Amino acid sequence: MSTSATASVPILPRFQNGARSQQLLTVLLGDYWHARKEPIPSAALVELLQVFGITATGGRAAIQRLAQRGFLIGTKAGRLTAYAVSPMSRERINYHVRALFMGHISQPWDGTWTLVGYSLPEDARGTRRLLRDQLRQLHFGNLYDALWIRPGNQLESVVELQANLGAQLNQDHLTVFTDARLPEGTGLDAIHAAFGLPELAADYAAFINRWEPFARKLEQGPEAVLGLSPGSSERSGDEALRLRTSLMADWRTLRRQDPRLPHELLGAGFPLYRAVAACAALYDSLGPAAEAGVRRILRVHDEQLAERITHHTFAASASLLSED
Repeated sequence: MSTSATASVPILPRFQNGARSQQLLTVLLGDYWHARKEPIPSAALVELLQVFGITATGGRAAIQRLAQRGFLIGTKAGRLTAYAVSPMSRERINYHVRALFMGHISQPWDGTWTLVGYSLPEDARGTRRLLRDQLRQLHFGNLYDALWIRPGNQLESVVELQANLGAQLNQDHLTVFTDARLPEGTGLDAIHAAFGLPELAADYAAFINRWEPFARKLEQGPEAVLGLSPGSSERSGDEALRLRTSLMADWRTLRRQDPRLPHELLGAGFPLYRAVAACAALYDSLGPAAEAGVRRILRVHDEQLAERITHHTFAASASLLSED
């Protein structure tokens, strides 16, 4: 049985107190150093974070925390310290690409569900909490009590979940049904509540309110979006980098929260598509200027590495999928 990419992808740092700089750095490396193995001088990473108002001390602390998490791997050559992104499997790379750039594209669904029920002893509160957290990370919704649901056949993910919990979860504790139908009388409102769609719709609406006004200014040119006068090339790179990275950080947070239900379950007026349109237009348009901003900073530390900086777009996201 092949490994489920969804189940095996680790959660990257989120916006929490003291973790904003870590989140920004993971976004920067994902956007401009995608799937590359070469280490980047730590001084360059610190300088990149300074574009966002993060102090050198805060930048170094963020790098150290990401190294402790295993996201970064440190190397030393004399007094120079550099960090590479930990290698990712083909499944993990493709999972992240699809989640961020292709999750709005409708996929066929046969109308069946995977149902997971559990029964744990009263004193197994820690295991119950851990089980519920992992089911949420696998994009299951809590229909009621101890019954969790997700569209399609998700048996591989459930098997891996059981393996992850190990001795904490006996086979008798879980009941799994695949190719199932929901209990009779389960309507869209109940499904939406199970997956937190009203709250998610509000989050998408807040994203639209924040970013759509920037996207509308694209007709006037990138300088209008950045609030700059024409010809401010160096500053435009920094401004584009700040705006584009903040946009993607917000988008990552939303996509992590989104259970990615079949489109026929979302209901009319769900704001996903409007949010995608604003995000894609702004992200793609700011790409060249933001890439130039990153290259300018890295060139001071290593000219050869600077030439390997690239950016990607929603429009060409299929090219990011790994086939090796």
